Amino acid sequence: MTAKSTALSRKATRIWKSAQLYVGFHRDQKGKKRDSAKVWPPKNANATIHPNPDEQEAFVVLKSIGNSLSGDVQVKFRSDKIIARRDTDDGWLGVQIEPMAVVVQIADGTRIKVWYDGSVTRATAEDRTTIELDGSVFKRTEFAQAYMSGDGTEMGTETATHNATITESGVQSSLDDDWQPE
Repeated sequence: MTAKSTALSRKATRIWKSAQLYVGFHRDQKGKKRDSAKVWPPKNANATIHPNPDEQEAFVVLKSIGNSLSGDVQVKFRSDKIIARRDTDDGWLGVQIEPMAVVVQIADGTRIKVWYDGSVTRATAEDRTTIELDGSVFKRTEFAQAYMSGDGTEMGTETATHNATITESGVQSSLDDDWQPE
């Protein structure tokens, strides 16, 4: 790579232009709840993380460059988690970093949770998919549940009227004897 192409690639990938720390106070000096937080940057660029974010919160606003597709991002610091959020019509809306997991909220309503052990859960209004630590996959919907073992040697599905399993030994299938068509 030439120096010119390296400089161009750095410029093309630059998204953020500034970061500013703020403290938001949700109550006035007499303890009365404000309609909207009083926000200002601390003079020494240092902020205490209050145990109750309804009282006081510390956050950083990352300003994006011009017409960046990413938009501005607000990073909130809580005593038990860190939250990054942005206003956008697509992509991710929020990322929450907790002691045991990282949760991503997508604009279409999907929530993806990556647990400390590497297992993952993806949930929408219609279904929930989990990839377990051993690689097993479970899918649950209103109508059925399906699974596949981590080594791929077994899979199955269960509905209100039918169960089926495929294993190394063969196929097992059964209908619910009490089921009657409506």
